[in-house]
Amino acid sequence: MTIYLSENIKRLRLEKELTQETLSEFLGVTSQSVSNWERGESYPDITMLPEIAGFFKVSVDELLGVNRAEDEEEIIKELEAYDNIRDEKLKLEIINRLKEKFPNDFRILLRYMACLVHFKENTPENIAKIIAIYENIKQNCSNDKIRISAKRHIVELYKGLSEKEGSGITFEDCEKIIKEMPRMRDGQEMFCFYYPENYPNGDEIIMNTLEELFLLLNTVYSHYFHYNGFFYDRNFSDEWVLSAFKTELDFLNFVYDDGHYGKMWRTVIYNYGHLGVRYFKIGDTANALESFRKMCELAIEFDKLDRITTMHSVMFEGNIFDKHTLGTTYIAKPQIKTLLTATYPLSEEFRGSDEFKALISMLE
Repeated sequence: MTIYLSENIKRLRLEKELTQETLSEFLGVTSQSVSNWERGESYPDITMLPEIAGFFKVSVDELLGVNRAEDEEEIIKELEAYDNIRDEKLKLEIINRLKEKFPNDFRILLRYMACLVHFKENTPENIAKIIAIYENIKQNCSNDKIRISAKRHIVELYKGLSEKEGSGITFEDCEKIIKEMPRMRDGQEMFCFYYPENYPNGDEIIMNTLEELFLLLNTVYSHYFHYNGFFYDRNFSDEWVLSAFKTELDFLNFVYDDGHYGKMWRTVIYNYGHLGVRYFKIGDTANALESFRKMCELAIEFDKLDRITTMHSVMFEGNIFDKHTLGTTYIAKPQIKTLLTATYPLSEEFRGSDEFKALISMLE
């Protein structure tokens, strides 16, 4: 049975806004003893557990965290559902319910923070909640991934506020936090490249790292040329942007030479759509239709994949791909149909052509 005594003592102490000295005085021990308990270097005598539990007004079982395994199973299941739902209302319902039941779980608090940033108005009350959660995670959470994600969310909040007159927030406030975040080359995966002899599963780590780098490169690349699917120019000619998108797709087709795109499936599918929109913009309807056709074919191919498949490209030979890494509920065809019929800036004349209707029929 796993117990969580150390972290529970620290959490309960911080919730009561007590110092280690104050708690030690009440319990009749040294502050160093409390510090050792919280770090897991030693534990209080078993006879002290009822006294500690009574002080915090919890049961001994709660203090030890013996029900944590059951809670953890529920949390993981609920968070998986949350992460794969796009509907804002449903996400808020799930995360509010979880926050009420597990108010001190940092994974839940992080997602609640994200909801407040992205789905709620920046009222003084919501801003105060976001900042309070950020400070709580910053000071008390030992999980670096959660801490970094919290920094990203607070930067997003500050960036929006910096653009509002009278908010008292400037982009310099964002920059201070951004500078605290790790550089790409300091990521844990990179050390596999530095010390390959110490990683028996190094090939797997390298393949996963490469895919993460490709995803990052595409994010930077795409945001340089378009925003939320609608293109804007940064003094680049249409021809140059077309060449840039085609070059990226040529590179990905070279890397994934077996036609299995792994974590890049969704990226490749959407990039053919972006290419089609750009062709349409310059009046090249033939190549626009061809790009959209490729987009539809790949969407169909992706939806037919088994959940677990093995990749066989030269670079990713033997790598195992789980479709659920792209979302347990992600189905490509309806997403692509919505983009083509409603989202992309295409003319009604173009959408009314027989060739375009034939593409849509592929997705039925």
